Amino acid sequence: MVSTTPATIDCHAHVGEFIGYDLAEDTLLSELDRGGISLALISNIDGAAVPGKTRDMAEAAANRAAAHAVRRHPDRLRGLLWARPCSGSAACLATFLSERLRLPPVHPWTSRVFVGIKMHPEMNAFPADDPRVDPYMEVAAEHGTPVVFHCDGSADEASAERIHNLARRHPDVPVVLYHMGFGGPHEPSIRAVEEALECGDADLYLETAQAPVEAVLEGLRRVGPQRVLFGTDATYFGRGHYDHYRALKAALAGSLSSDELALVMSENARRLFRLSREERF
Repeated sequence: MVSTTPATIDCHAHVGEFIGYDLAEDTLLSELDRGGISLALISNIDGAAVPGKTRDMAEAAANRAAAHAVRRHPDRLRGLLWARPCSGSAACLATFLSERLRLPPVHPWTSRVFVGIKMHPEMNAFPADDPRVDPYMEVAAEHGTPVVFHCDGSADEASAERIHNLARRHPDVPVVLYHMGFGGPHEPSIRAVEEALECGDADLYLETAQAPVEAVLEGLRRVGPQRVLFGTDATYFGRGHYDHYRALKAALAGSLSSDELALVMSENARRLFRLSREERF
């Protein structure tokens, strides 16, 4: 069904180490092939600070490692900068946004190594609307890059409400709510995007990783396919990761027109993250 789109873009994937999960680069690449994914947007989970689980790597070092992964696989990967507002530097992080790949003129994807900024309020212990996040949002506005947030249905620091609060202060920055509320409930995330559309006070989007099919379909019904991006948190499920999204793909293909399906599976990401070779901002 998904083959009807010209390319499938997974806007939520990882490199790095997380004890108990297979996030190996080889696993990711093989799963992209098996899942028919043309391009994945990766952030380095080594930048997370989860005792006994992640490497708690400094902001710059984590992003240098992500850049190396993109440079090794420029046909399959682009980077999302892992931000650590409590200990990092927005100004330093901004320097990564100027990095470019040497690509042949006919290459379809952008030459930029990094195409967005990733925030994980839960794993790095800061409220999403903390003032220390504002400098990163300003960098995103200056460079025309979206900011993606781990959005949790039960963790206050990563709630949809807090993310919406922050996004209101930076209405020109596209903000993607990963998981549309990890673990549920998903209603607050849908409502936040719905309210942002009604009020015009923020530029919010939903993302599908680990969300139940019925929640994704409800989100599509209420905010429209222009506000939903396909993402999977690859490779959260390890080998066979994309098998877990067969039901979602089938439901999307069965409920959306071909144009609407293309928006969700690729075109929204292509536009927001400026992934095409032609770059304008």
